[in-house]
Formats: sequence, structure tokens, C-alpha cells
Amino acid sequence: MKGSISPKGVNEIVMNTVVECLKQKKSSRVMNILEIGPGKGVFAEALHGLLDESDIPFKMQCADIQPEQINSRNIGIKCHYIDVQKEFQLKEQFDIIIAIELIEHLENPFHFIREIAMHLEDEGVLVLTSPNILSLRSRMRFFLTGCFDYFRRPYNEYWLNMGHINPINPLQLVYTLRKNGFEVKKIMSNTSTFESLVFAPFSILIALFSSIHFLLREKGRSQKKRNMRLIRFVLSPALLFGKTAIYLSVRKNKFIATPDIWHRSDSNFDP
Repeated sequence: MKGSISPKGVNEIVMNTVVECLKQKKSSRVMNILEIGPGKGVFAEALHGLLDESDIPFKMQCADIQPEQINSRNIGIKCHYIDVQKEFQLKEQFDIIIAIELIEHLENPFHFIREIAMHLEDEGVLVLTSPNILSLRSRMRFFLTGCFDYFRRPYNEYWLNMGHINPINPLQLVYTLRKNGFEVKKIMSNTSTFESLVFAPFSILIALFSSIHFLLREKGRSQKKRNMRLIRFVLSPALLFGKTAIYLSVRKNKFIATPDIWHRSDSNFDP
């Protein structure tokens, strides 16, 4: 897993990532792209315009619980109705699925990833973003207050932290993705924060204790090998200093952790 940080905005990073993935596929067939939770369609319209300028054949679609709010019908972007808390019930498979700042709003992120996996082609790509709760600033906030960045106040019934109800731990997300056949190829971030840079010396302690926790205490050979990659992931500039985590994942096998087998051990993880 590679980690990088960029001064560009989240939408621009995601768009460039999608274009690069499409170029790497080098396919002459029409590439089917889906954005879940597009809001009014600002990102979808911008991506559509960018791809129109390239020579990549594509079909851009969206899916939302309120499909009527998208304003991009004039450029032919179809928006399906889906409730991401339930089965998607989409009749198509997609080459790329995009979910920007959505998963932290959901009651069941595990179900969300599972449904995405079921609607991706082999070697399909998922580009997903979420607030980075493992940044040094967020870790310090949690140490002092018990609340993460972007989840700064205790929950109440009247104000839900911008609708953020599920702090997404990157380590748990990597596990959930792998459990459903994905391999995280890259993690990126849009910008660093001043506070995280101030707390940079703490990264030495994080590296030390992560090594003890991930490697010395782990007895399983396969898991220890995976943990080596996870340490690099945790210590990447994107997760130490970035505000928003942007994950690029590829569907590597067809295994789906359905509710009846979710809790079971399995041999479908990479060795």
C-alpha cells in the first residue's frame, strides 16, 4: 500500500485517480462508472466533462436515495434510486465505483462495502473517501477529549456532527475491504494540517509502539506479513498528516463476506 499527500482538493484527486485507472485499463469497451451519493451532481458533472475531453469510452451514472436532486440530466447522467442501507438492486456491473464522504454517514459500513463488491466487475476499482481519524491531530484530540476530528462533540439526538455517525478507522476499513475481496492499492490525502505537523515528533513513538503491537505481539506468520504492510500504511504521510483519507482499492477475488459467514475465519485473504 502506498501513501501520499497532495495540496489538491479531494474532488480533483479523485477525478485524477479515476482517469489514471481508466487509462491503465486500456480497454476499448465502454467503461461503466458509478458515483454513489452524488448530491446535486457537481462531482459527476465535472468528471463527465474531464472524460469527455479524453479518448476514453465511458458511461457515467449515479445512485442516491434522492435521485431527483441531481442537476446533471442535461449531460445525460442517469441517477438510480438506491438505499445504501439495503440491497442496491442495481442491474448492472461497474468498472469503477466512487463514494465521496459517504461511508461515515452510514449505520452499516460493512454492508455498504459488501454491496459495492457485488456490483463491481473483476478487477473493478473502488475510490472511497472518509475523514482521516488517524491523523496526529485527530489522535491528540481523541487522547484529550475522547472525540475524533470531524466527530468533535458527543452525539445527541439534535445535532449529529454534520451527520457523521461512524468514525471510520482505516485499519478496520482495510480489513472490511479485504474480507470482501479488495486489495487497497493506495491511500492519499488532500492536505496536511498545521496541528498534525506540530505533533510530528510523536510519530516516532507511534512507529515504535506500532512495531511492538503489530509485529512482536503477533505470532501468526501470515498476519505478521500483512501487519508489515499495515505499519507502512499507518505511518504514511497521508494518514499521519492528512485531513481526508482517499482509498484506491481493486477487487482481486470474488469472495463476499455475507452476513451468515461474516464472523467466520476464512482463507481468502492474501498470504
